Amino acid sequence: MRVLGLLLPVFLLLAVAHPLAAQSTDDSTSQVEVPAQLSPEAINDLVSKLDAEQTEALSNLVELLADSVSDGEAASQAGQGNVLDVLQDWISNFGHAVVGYVTNTPEAILGIGNALASIFENRGTGGSLIFITLLVVVLAVGLGCELLFNRVTANKRDQIRNTSPDTLLETLKTLSTRAVIEIGAVLVFVIVAVVAAKIAFQDPFDYFIASSLIVKGILTYRLVTAILKFVLAPQRTDLRLVYTDDWTAQYTFRNFAILAAVIGTAFFLNALVLNAGDSITSSTIRFWVSLFLHGAIILVIWKARKGFTSMILGDDHENLTPGLERMAAWWPPISMVIIAFNWFLIQFIVSTGYQELTPVRGALAVLLIVTMPFLDTIVRGVGAHLVPAITGEGDVAEKAQQNTRLCYIRVGRVILLTLMVIFISKLWGLNFRDLAENSLGAQFASNSVGFLFIVALGYMAWEITNLVISRKLSAELQALGVDPDAEGGDPGGAGLTRMATILPILRMTLQVTIVIITVMLALSHLGVNITPLLAGAGVLGLAIGFGAQTLVKDIVSGVFFLLDDAFRVGEFIDTGGTQGTVEKISVRSIQLRGALGPVHIIPYGSMSQLTNMSRDWAIMKLMFTIPFDTDQEKVRKLFKKIGEEMMEDPELGPKFLAPFKGQGGVGVSDTGIEVRTKFTTRPGDQWAIRKEVYKRVQKAFEENGIEFARKEVRVKMPESNDQKLTSEQKDQIAAAASEAAETPGEKTSPKPGDAL
Repeated sequence: MRVLGLLLPVFLLLAVAHPLAAQSTDDSTSQVEVPAQLSPEAINDLVSKLDAEQTEALSNLVELLADSVSDGEAASQAGQGNVLDVLQDWISNFGHAVVGYVTNTPEAILGIGNALASIFENRGTGGSLIFITLLVVVLAVGLGCELLFNRVTANKRDQIRNTSPDTLLETLKTLSTRAVIEIGAVLVFVIVAVVAAKIAFQDPFDYFIASSLIVKGILTYRLVTAILKFVLAPQRTDLRLVYTDDWTAQYTFRNFAILAAVIGTAFFLNALVLNAGDSITSSTIRFWVSLFLHGAIILVIWKARKGFTSMILGDDHENLTPGLERMAAWWPPISMVIIAFNWFLIQFIVSTGYQELTPVRGALAVLLIVTMPFLDTIVRGVGAHLVPAITGEGDVAEKAQQNTRLCYIRVGRVILLTLMVIFISKLWGLNFRDLAENSLGAQFASNSVGFLFIVALGYMAWEITNLVISRKLSAELQALGVDPDAEGGDPGGAGLTRMATILPILRMTLQVTIVIITVMLALSHLGVNITPLLAGAGVLGLAIGFGAQTLVKDIVSGVFFLLDDAFRVGEFIDTGGTQGTVEKISVRSIQLRGALGPVHIIPYGSMSQLTNMSRDWAIMKLMFTIPFDTDQEKVRKLFKKIGEEMMEDPELGPKFLAPFKGQGGVGVSDTGIEVRTKFTTRPGDQWAIRKEVYKRVQKAFEENGIEFARKEVRVKMPESNDQKLTSEQKDQIAAAASEAAETPGEKTSPKPGDAL
């Protein structure tokens, strides 16, 4: 009906203009002027001026046009309903074509023989010898010029032969120079030989034979071998672009060179039979050569599958991932299946009469599939070359550099795979929108490539987000000198920066957003109506808001805790009875690592108060008990001396914010006088300094004859008792004294905060 609406003004104009033009010019009152633009108002005004005959003619014309459009739509719907019939016809045509190729093989062999015999037909013995002699001379002239070119470039060849590059860039430069020289030599041979053939052979047919042999036969073989030398370097391990063993490189080069010779020969023979007008022999040659080449390539990949796997894995064995190992192990069989499918697709589509997919395009598709490991090696090399130089030192900097390199490689592989899909689709001549118009797969077939692009873009956005945030997080960790994978030390240390705390949550949020958007766009591109999904997500969010108020409370509380900068990863906090080091934070809860190892998961909404013990500075107070008869002033001076020595220590001194010093006696116990000391450090350093303080105080007391107070029990015997005690009596008295020294009900379990 849309077509009818577009064409109606045109037919209306024709229907009106024709009878009006046939009227007498004398009857000026019956003439109707046709407006330049046919708007709805103009059409209504024009129809009102028509007489009965004109109106009836116009009505008949509109009915005829409507019937035609209805028939077209019905035919289109009928065509859509017969997709299986179309496919069945195509499969039948494919089977008949294969049978035809097999039955035409004897005739094709005779056709090839006749084409070769036509070269010497009507020449006689003398003429044939002259033709062969001239052809040999032409080839010799081309070869001589090539040898001259090689002599001119001999110094450069020797330099390349004696060069052993160390980096990938130097290897590429050396290989590129060698490839330019070798391809230049081939082009010199071909150009000179073709020009010499033009001069030597005046007969067009003779020149056609010579030029076809040179260009389609010799050039194909030598050009392919030059490219193979560039990639595989079978005799130069140091110049090999791909990571594989010598056997794989030499085996692959040797067999692909043989296949190149077969292709060149097939091109030459095909040109001969086509020149003879034998299209049946030409199609049969293409069929059998294509079958042979695809089968031979599959056989080469199978025998060298370990080498192809090593090409994908590369030489970085320390950073292999399980996914990469699986992909490398599965790529040879997958590529074999794709190559077999490529042959089947070529023959199937050609059998349907579709002329876009030529044998050359099929060969290029196979070339792309086979060279995938080589291209992946180039991606790895380029990715490693583009990675910025390492910033900082230590494990954190090295891990950040390695993650950046892997991210570059993964993004490069996605781009490579996307380009490969595009090129192979173009080579196969697949136009998904045309296929949709022909009722093959409809909307899914027309949008499948777009679906893959959206998924690829989503993955690239994921990797880029991970790359940017990881590099920023690594810079923050390096500035603090923190290794996130290191085992936890003493609690109470300074935590990460506010940025380093928020970045993991930001990364998770962005990645979840990317996944959701990518899935929605991909489904929409496939023709799935995502409106119900969006509506369902809205209803689900509303239900969560009303039914899970605790969850909403946890999330909102966590947002305000982060805005207030109440805690950071690595800080030691007390959430009102639960203490631990902040190990991980999420949108809903916080994960604490207790001083003795347990993990506490605490929702934000349940934290009524929060005490941060790792901010700015930490004061450590130590208590020493000395006997009652000890000189306290002497002890104070010893503490002061110890503090001065520790401040001058190059390792301990920078950790102090206030020096170690004594505060005098603060109490008396039943064993002696309690003397208190204190010092101030950065959070987390107090534990190492406390150990050093204990060691130095003990050493100073020993050197100055001061002992730590300890519990004692004195037994006073009656003065009138001059009797000496026996050993048994002494043991009984010692046992009674030991029992009296014990404090009944003494608690030994640690209290909250003892770790601090």
